[in-house]
Amino acid sequence: TLQAIQEQGVNAVTIKLGPLERESVNELISKTLHLPPSLCRPLSSIVHSKTGGIIMFILRFLLSLNADDKLWFNMSSRRWMYDLNTIRLETIQDDVVSHMTKQMTRFPKDTRFGLMMAACLGRKFNSTVLAKALKEDASNSFMQTCIDSGFFQLVGTDDYMWQHDQVQQAAYELIPPHRQNNFHLLLGTRLYLDATDEDVEEMIFFIVDNMNKGEKLISETDKRMEVAKLNLQAGERALSMSAFQSASKYLMSGVSFLDPGSWVTHYDLSLRLYDAGAEALLVNGNFTRLSQHVKEPFQNAICFEDKLNAYTCLVRALAAATKYQDGIQLCLNILSQLGEVIPKNRTGDVFQSEVVQVQAALHGRSEGDLLALPVMTDPNKLAVMTFLNHAIIMGFFVEPALNA
Repeated sequence: TLQAIQEQGVNAVTIKLGPLERESVNELISKTLHLPPSLCRPLSSIVHSKTGGIIMFILRFLLSLNADDKLWFNMSSRRWMYDLNTIRLETIQDDVVSHMTKQMTRFPKDTRFGLMMAACLGRKFNSTVLAKALKEDASNSFMQTCIDSGFFQLVGTDDYMWQHDQVQQAAYELIPPHRQNNFHLLLGTRLYLDATDEDVEEMIFFIVDNMNKGEKLISETDKRMEVAKLNLQAGERALSMSAFQSASKYLMSGVSFLDPGSWVTHYDLSLRLYDAGAEALLVNGNFTRLSQHVKEPFQNAICFEDKLNAYTCLVRALAAATKYQDGIQLCLNILSQLGEVIPKNRTGDVFQSEVVQVQAALHGRSEGDLLALPVMTDPNKLAVMTFLNHAIIMGFFVEPALNA
């Protein structure tokens, strides 16, 4: 196998092929059937039109023709023969996926089940995750069968990737449509149960992606809260990876698992989901949804300090949308609630009065004295500095008196 060759120190270069031209398909079939190109051209023309020139589909189509006795070896004439009229009537031209699904149904039950599980894991996965999904080792024979059949390709030492999105889709369609959500929930649950904290962290995206697709099947409150926690974990990890679109998807899904009473029964979880969700919506530029999203913590947070993260995201969104006046006013309102009242009439005289007070406070202190002062740790004072900084920055654009 390719893996065995690589383990011997041989460098293998992957060459990705796009769709083949019609003449290249004809040459491939000519060499495969050991027939002159002129005799193969009628067949290759049909094959190309039905497969789009994708090499894997060409090979699978030829194998299926042979299995259905539409392409066979004639012992008396000692050459390959084909029924052109019958092949022309093959109904896969507009649906290669259905054709491949049909071919997959010919595999044993265990192989089909493995293919369905692998399809739910996504474009790329490793054998360890698949083994946990199957509740057994992903046997070498199964993996090799999938590679030999053109379904998987080995990437690295233990990672596998579907040869093509349509191959994955074909395997996915082995699952009856009315059972697909159940299947996803089964897969996510299998991965999660009996997993250590380290396993969950490693497989968090596989677990959550599949559990979320089975959301409508989860009715018990405790289980919904557990899935909400997993979505929070996935969302926070995605944020740390700067995968902001994915983070938003997971965090909004986590919010959807909450119920109206979650702010009472699961306060910390609710607050963390809404805070992280606000950050994800902000960095994605989804300001409209953000303005609706933060209403929940504004209405349900038990203290003003628990609203500060949501307020920070809202202020930053207003600044990003160049709504500077609204942003400044919001900052001033927040500062007031934090005990720092900014005068409404910010005239030159008011500014000079403040300067005098600051100078008096600094009188007799050297730069070294200031640097030796303790680091600010008061959460309220830190919040004041944050919102004051936002207001000053926006003030550069619309209210010079704040920066005089």
